Amino acid sequence: MIKRPILGALGLLALCTSVLAQVNTVPQIGIGTGYIEKATYSSAFFGLVPVVTSGTDQICITGSASKTVRVQRITIYGQTTTATQNVAINLVKRASADTGGTPASTTANPGVVTQINRRDPSVAGTATATLVSYTAAPTIVDTAPTYIDSQNMFSPLAASVVAAAPVDFYFGRDLENNLAPPTLNGVAQQVCVNNAATLTNTNLWNGSITWTEE
Repeated sequence: MIKRPILGALGLLALCTSVLAQVNTVPQIGIGTGYIEKATYSSAFFGLVPVVTSGTDQICITGSASKTVRVQRITIYGQTTTATQNVAINLVKRASADTGGTPASTTANPGVVTQINRRDPSVAGTATATLVSYTAAPTIVDTAPTYIDSQNMFSPLAASVVAAAPVDFYFGRDLENNLAPPTLNGVAQQVCVNNAATLTNTNLWNGSITWTEE
């Protein structure tokens, strides 16, 4: 008579254990089931002399033909040699990629990509997004872009002790609030850094771009 309640209790415990085990393995909206490392890449640029024209794209990341590209962070620090510069920097998403222009070369071009996560390179693969910075303005095809963000960048004199005020478009931290970063689908789409006002010829920009590919 005592065995029957015990067996029933054990059966109920086994059923509850099975249900609880599924909670952490079946994906559910709003519930984190574990950290999945993504193929993450970064590229830096140094000593870029940006195009002086106002309202032009200075730096762009273009989407991939085979992967979904999510922009995680873009940072830019500026300095000048003649006079300080204080200008709004816009981040825009274009549905049609820019054409023409003169790409920067050597270290001013963010074309050297580094994989920065811990995944086996043979698993993560080579980055498929493409990056470019310009020394002569490109032709902007999409003249009605989506404005993602805008920040003010202060560029001090290179010889000054005054600190630069960089722009930092940081979307990676938004994942904590389940917010999606700027996403590129296909090679026609771009996210570009665009200056809202004319720059002086003696501007120099340093910075980096970080993104994931899935």
